[in-house]
Amino acid sequence: MAELITRLNARVVPAVADEHDRAVAAVSHVPHLMASALAAVAADDPLAGTLGAGSFRDGTRVAATRPDLVAAMCGGNAAAVGPALDAVLDALVRARAALDGPDPIDGLRTWLEPGSAARLAWPPRGGTPVELPAESDALLRLGRAGGWVTRVADDRRTVTAVRPAHRDPA
Repeated sequence: MAELITRLNARVVPAVADEHDRAVAAVSHVPHLMASALAAVAADDPLAGTLGAGSFRDGTRVAATRPDLVAAMCGGNAAAVGPALDAVLDALVRARAALDGPDPIDGLRTWLEPGSAARLAWPPRGGTPVELPAESDALLRLGRAGGWVTRVADDRRTVTAVRPAHRDPA
């Protein structure tokens, strides 16, 4: 399967099912829930809807996804979505506390910095390609480190892989 996918110039990211479910809960499923919440809150305020611009458009784009699809996606992965949503809610509670702090601007700046840095570093850039055995724990370590497979050798015994340039090798 990896050979076919890499021939399509797509990334193959090795992972076991529970690791995959945890990761997509954070980067796909919870953003759907957040977008829907933002859109619903704005819908209750006609002035907000009229003033909505780029950040509203970009932050709520996936809220237009069919609700039955999002419900199936999130509900089918509830065990991973719950903790991912809790982490985001905890982060928002800290943002709310910063607003009530003695210096809201400084508190928010401090709160915003890690997210800004993370977004500026995305998507990960590939480092130097390496050859790895095709059947090994090395592939799972590669995926856990954020790396991906770019090619499967003709004999299928090794793969060419890249690790993100900004991370330590797996």
